[in-house]
Amino acid sequence: MNQITQEITAQVQKMRELHEQMARGEFEELNTYYSKDFIGYLYMPKAGGVEQMNYEAITKGNSNAVNFYKGKDIQFEYSELTIMPQASGQAAVSYEILFKEQDMQVKALSLEVWKKECDGVWRMIRWYEEKGPASQRERVAVDD
Repeated sequence: MNQITQEITAQVQKMRELHEQMARGEFEELNTYYSKDFIGYLYMPKAGGVEQMNYEAITKGNSNAVNFYKGKDIQFEYSELTIMPQASGQAAVSYEILFKEQDMQVKALSLEVWKKECDGVWRMIRWYEEKGPASQRERVAVDD
């Protein structure tokens, strides 16, 4: 694994952890992972369309999400992480997300571009996430 792949893998995994911390009312550190030049698109089936976001919208959205998730048992599982370096300071990233909350789950695909900015920190500059419909969470019964 090359250095770019290692560094971005660490950033993506840290973002997963930070998303789960929303249940504790924390989001400020998460917002530092987005570039001020951020542009993103989010498709949610319930909304029926694609929402465009800039830095201000994504950071405000995280603040609003904290109010929704606070005190809830939420989990994010990431799989199929693929990192494609595009230049010495930029890479395209994709992965699958399985979001779990109580008896509900949502599957999504995230496509991102990360850039190493002037301060040497990798931040997300572009993002597209396609969420699937919510479904009942599969439970595994454990026999006593």
